[in-house]
Amino acid sequence: SRPVASATASAAGARLLHSHRHRRRPPSPPLFARRPPSSNFDLDAILAFEEEVKEKERAEAEAKAAAEAKAAAGDWTAEDAEDDRDDDDELSQEEEDVRVYEMTDSEDGMRIDAAIKSFEPELSRSLCGSLVTDGRVEVSGSGIVTRKSHKVSAGDAVTVRHYTEEKPTEIEPEDIPLDVLYEDGHMIVLNKAAGMVVHPAAGNWDGTVVNALAHHLSRVTVHGSGDFVGSDGRVATSGGGSGAEVEVEGTDGEAETFRPGIVHRLDKGTTGVLVVAKTREAHAALSEAFARRRVKKTYVAVAVGNPGRRVTIDRPVGRHPVHRQRMRVVPDPSRRDSVGRRPVPGASPRPPSQAGRRALSYVDTLAFDGRLGVTQVRIETGRTHQIRVHLQDRGTPVYGDDVYGLPDWNKRLAKTRGIERPLLHAARLEMDHPITGEGMVLTAPMPEDMAEQAQAIWPTGREERPDLFGES
Repeated sequence: SRPVASATASAAGARLLHSHRHRRRPPSPPLFARRPPSSNFDLDAILAFEEEVKEKERAEAEAKAAAEAKAAAGDWTAEDAEDDRDDDDELSQEEEDVRVYEMTDSEDGMRIDAAIKSFEPELSRSLCGSLVTDGRVEVSGSGIVTRKSHKVSAGDAVTVRHYTEEKPTEIEPEDIPLDVLYEDGHMIVLNKAAGMVVHPAAGNWDGTVVNALAHHLSRVTVHGSGDFVGSDGRVATSGGGSGAEVEVEGTDGEAETFRPGIVHRLDKGTTGVLVVAKTREAHAALSEAFARRRVKKTYVAVAVGNPGRRVTIDRPVGRHPVHRQRMRVVPDPSRRDSVGRRPVPGASPRPPSQAGRRALSYVDTLAFDGRLGVTQVRIETGRTHQIRVHLQDRGTPVYGDDVYGLPDWNKRLAKTRGIERPLLHAARLEMDHPITGEGMVLTAPMPEDMAEQAQAIWPTGREERPDLFGES
């Protein structure tokens, strides 16, 4: 089948609906006149914007509710495992190849990734799935769809946004230093450095943890390369290569191309404990452990302000309805909205897609100097950007966070310490070994630049919590 329509994002963005170049400016009011307050606070405009946002959420919710209900009934690996893959990579701003397809009776009831492959048979099923989870697919009446289990209907218009940059067919091994905390024949645990993306993706095809692991597992380690990396260090991806795609139970049928062995992720700027499976058996066990919340994860953050002592944050996190690359705490419909309107009595509860998903964080500030706080956060759930969003919602964002933080404070951090990333570190991870079942406690000290900032706030920190500062 051929695309119904084709356009580029750059062309679409170049359309001008109105031109104001030749309009005359209205005469300035007399000096003694005073504009009415409504010109500075337009209540109607605010109400209209909120209705627009709610309508967008409502449209997405109606189309996704059925699929989410099925997933909640038992498809835990398709959703929960994805939630623990917390990656903040932004979509590339390059010109896009946009294709629109109209679903026929043949695709009615078909999964969205399978439907895309039916129109583009040259693409692998795993790549089609990645387009969906990366927010590259939009369905008429539903908005952007990020669940591969979404079912399409005859008559749906499905828009697929491809990157125009050439996608590699192999993961190239790169000799990048790795801080290995633990390794055996089944798994490897790293202290991830700041600035490293976990696995290759659009805009970051090299220089990732996976590229470094391909080199380490094939040429450095004495514990064996495992199932995902060949003796030459190459990991084949869809569309060619020297090896075969590896499918692992618990990944919703998605091949482990471009992210072999990855069971959870850390944001690009986040440092700390990262677990990677080396074998299929370990990958399946670790994926289930993360999805079933059997892994205890503890982070340390430097926050602007004081998040408080022994604070429980139990607020749902969902994708922002307008800024699709950001997450947010979903407003509680039982409370007043931003303009003071009360909830409608008897109103039906929001469907899961509109209400967000439960996110539970336990926050405990270890030290506060009157401006900045060193904060420990233990998370029960693994929603995307959970800690960063929860601390922002509390009014104490992560210091240096360019997405959810405070620009003036971020500039100060860059100027005084040369740090341009969120000061967030995965300090401790408690889990059972995927094969032996032995209990493991994996810890990683803060990187030196973060430790110096933390010590400035907490002078006795090295004595009180040597595990966080790398003191023996």
